[in-house]
Amino acid sequence: MVSPEHIDEQKPEVQQAPSPAVEQQVPEVFEKKQTWLKWLMRVAGIVLPLVCNFVGIWVYFVFMTPSQQDALTQQAGGSFLLLLGVVLLGAVSALLFRSWWAILVIPIAFSAGVLLAFYLMPMVISPNPLDIGDTGFGVFLWAIIGPMIALFGALIGTAIVKVWEAREQVRPQ
Repeated sequence: MVSPEHIDEQKPEVQQAPSPAVEQQVPEVFEKKQTWLKWLMRVAGIVLPLVCNFVGIWVYFVFMTPSQQDALTQQAGGSFLLLLGVVLLGAVSALLFRSWWAILVIPIAFSAGVLLAFYLMPMVISPNPLDIGDTGFGVFLWAIIGPMIALFGALIGTAIVKVWEAREQVRPQ
């Protein structure tokens, strides 16, 4: 058995030289990864479509008068701006989520916002929670078409994130 004192007493010629691979390695600078920030951004990417859709539906159906609703939907670009807003919402949520899973998660969160808003809204307006009045077909369309539009935005945002991450990996440091 070799004691530590014996190793310290060895001459430098006797000690084993490091391999060439070890000599070529440059010490890497490790950045302190903030995993909590990554998870916070993912939660924000999920909560954003849910809350925005919920608030938008409540503002439209609960706080606007029928004449204001008609004026908003009758405008020439009102529907187009609404669709563009949903695409932008999906893209921003995917940019926050920063994963391929955003393509699945964001439309589900968007649908959850629709269902939650239309379930809770009648509790404020009428005592019957299943009574959605004359808006039944509009609710159906928004619950089907809205997540598809949010999916389109999530696809755009996810593609942007993946291209951005690929460029970051290729960039020399």
